[in-house]
Amino acid sequence: MIHTTFRVTVRLPEPLREGRGTVITMNAASLGDIIAKLDLADDRDELFNFAVNGDLVLHGEKNVALKDGDEVEIVVAFAGG
Repeated sequence: MIHTTFRVTVRLPEPLREGRGTVITMNAASLGDIIAKLDLADDRDELFNFAVNGDLVLHGEKNVALKDGDEVEIVVAFAGG
């Protein structure tokens, strides 16, 4: 099985920038790759949501496949009351 990665653009919210720019590029085959590379696995469920090409991903984000040129936005989750 060949595991292919693609060049994607990732928009980072302020809490994740840590000296990086607002927009970074990286190689990733899935949102799971991005979550791992940014070390978000422990925080994901409570703090961040993901959108791929403007479409919000509500469930199973680690399994969402990416393709070359995709744009991923990581959004800080807000709770209302």
